[in-house]
Amino acid sequence: HAAHERLLFEDLRKQYLDGNIASQTLLFPETVELSIFQTQLVEKNRETLAKMGFAIRDFGGNSFVVSAIPALAGGAGASALFLDILNQFGTEKGGSSGANRLDDILADIACKAAIKAGHDLKEVEIEALLHRMEKADLFSHCPHGRPVFKQFSQDDVKKWFYRT
Repeated sequence: HAAHERLLFEDLRKQYLDGNIASQTLLFPETVELSIFQTQLVEKNRETLAKMGFAIRDFGGNSFVVSAIPALAGGAGASALFLDILNQFGTEKGGSSGANRLDDILADIACKAAIKAGHDLKEVEIEALLHRMEKADLFSHCPHGRPVFKQFSQDDVKKWFYRT
């Protein structure tokens, strides 16, 4: 999960810095009912949300229709993802602002889109993930700080099984 999350984060960040994150149009757009505060957040951050891959349109009052989400997050629930990201615009998460807030948001999108524990990967998917890891520039931790890999010696393994 941490390795996949790191790769997705780097992809999202590059796409954002290049001008636009690829969107996935939803076959069935989702309607969300927002609070007044959340509606103000949409209005204030509409351009940034669009650049992140969200397509949102007014549906009257405090209702909005989410018709596209970031393509890399295609497996995530559209409404839940949109609300999570929107709410981050309204919080002071660790005093983050500007680029730091953007990285936090992109990290959360990557986390939600990354493979989860217990998800079986086919051998070809494992090989592709390892190949991408090998080619990546920065790869020690996921964007949230969790290590991507752990190296241990044969002696460590022997100690775990009381074979020293």
